[in-house]
Amino acid sequence: RSSELSSGINAEYGVHNLDSSKLALREVIPIDIANDSIKPADYKEEYDPKKYNHPRGPLTDPNWKQTVEPVMTCYKLVEIEFIWRLIQGKVERFIGDVEKRLFTNFHRQLFCTHYKWGEMNMNDIRALEEETKAELDRQRQKEGLKGTAEM
Repeated sequence: RSSELSSGINAEYGVHNLDSSKLALREVIPIDIANDSIKPADYKEEYDPKKYNHPRGPLTDPNWKQTVEPVMTCYKLVEIEFIWRLIQGKVERFIGDVEKRLFTNFHRQLFCTHYKWGEMNMNDIRALEEETKAELDRQRQKEGLKGTAEM
């Protein structure tokens, strides 16, 4: 599940309305798109918020979350359950690490490309989705899987 709030950082820790048993198991993992380290293989300068030269960037201040307006906080709920006693914890940690990597990279890209799609209407977005799907299908057929999928 995913929820977004524009009321600022850490505005709502109960956004997913979890019952008390799931709330007790929940681990909050904050992601900082400008300051969290990323794998060298994932780094692309055009998706670096510290080098983003548009009205909302670059995010060079280590405390950018307190100084930039507006800030949107995005809450992702990921439930990982791998039941196999000997390797359960290791596999669940691995999946959690992959999810954090995916969310960090995606939100870095989203921030650094919002000027391209920020003013689009729904018809523009649907057309872009179709173009993107066609391009991804073409790349998969020609080149196979790449990126996070080929880990």
